This record gives sequence, structure tokens and C-alpha cells, in this order.
Amino acid sequence: MKTKELNKKAFDYILNAINSEDYNVEATTDKEKLQFLADTFTSEYCFPANLKQCGSYQNVLAEWIMGLPTAFNIDFENYRIIEIAKEWGSIPADATERQEDAVIRQWFQFIAWKTLQLFKKHGVSL
Repeated sequence: MKTKELNKKAFDYILNAINSEDYNVEATTDKEKLQFLADTFTSEYCFPANLKQCGSYQNVLAEWIMGLPTAFNIDFENYRIIEIAKEWGSIPADATERQEDAVIRQWFQFIAWKTLQLFKKHGVSL
């Protein structure tokens, strides 16, 4: 799959996964959703000690996402990650176990990277 197509699918997935309802925040535009997510991440997990320990915003964001925050409803079950990867064309329908394992291992890092790209695209800062 081409990068542009994969980005569209990943960006749409990320935007649809943002949930501000439990925080009593109304975020309807893409930028509002992303700003809410960035603010929530910053207040809940993006501390200097975590940045020092993890080494980058991407790593800290991936760690936060792995904790399954209420604000960000990302799929976490292995079978769903594999289904999504196949739907997006990241791996073939008849992927090997090794290919599936690689996708599962990189899932949260991938989502973190694409989320940071969305922040930049929409002018959202951490």
C-alpha cells in the first residue's frame, strides 16, 4: 500500500479513536480532537521523567497508549491488530506468523508515530 493511502486510513482511525465524552469536553473538529488528546496525554503522562526514561515523545506516547487511556480507544487485542493490518494492506491476507508478530510488536509505536504526524499536520503542540 502506498504511504498516502496508509496515512489516510491510519489518520482516520486515530481521529475516530479519540474520545472526549468522559472528560466533559466537546471536541468536534479534527484539530479540537487532536488538541484534546495532546492536552490529556501531557497532563496524564508526558512528564520530564518519562521523557528522559523513554527518550522521545513517540516512545512516551506509545507507553501511554499501551495503558489504554479512556481518551484514546485504540484496538489492543492481537487478533484485531492483525485484522486492521490486513484491511489496511500492511500485511498480506495470508501473512506468516512472523509478519503478524512484527505488526503486533510495532502497533503502539506505529499509532504513536502517526498521532504525532497528525499533531504536526494540524498545528497541535505538546
